[in-house]
Amino acid sequence: MRFVIVFTGLAVFLTHPSVAFSAGQCSPKAYREARSAMTTRLLATGYSKAQVGFLMRNTDRMTSALRSDRLNDNGRACGIDSARAHVLGCLDKQLFPLKRGSNASLDEEKQTKGVWGRKRLTVRELLFIGQFHGCLGAAKLYLFRG
Repeated sequence: MRFVIVFTGLAVFLTHPSVAFSAGQCSPKAYREARSAMTTRLLATGYSKAQVGFLMRNTDRMTSALRSDRLNDNGRACGIDSARAHVLGCLDKQLFPLKRGSNASLDEEKQTKGVWGRKRLTVRELLFIGQFHGCLGAAKLYLFRG
């Protein structure tokens, strides 16, 4: 299941040239600002406080694992905080404009093998996680070594 989520996120990322292009740009925001903006947008588009807490806790965990000593030349030009914020900027471009009141059943729960420590996730959580992994992978390819 984890592979499917990562693959889906990467496939969507690669089919959106504007996002792929932005992979090479430093984030103008600090991670804290990007995190706050993402939290606000998720809440505004129908994610519950519990869902946002779960998603952002795991986002923080995974982005904090990105180390400054692993930045390549592109990443060093931006700095680690910008590189981490870049992941959320990419995610913002991928997820929005996600509109409240869509006909899609984003709150339907799906059984998984255990993604980010949970076995039951809503479609909206899976959407976030898949897009996050696509953006994280793109940032690692462009901004980090190895």
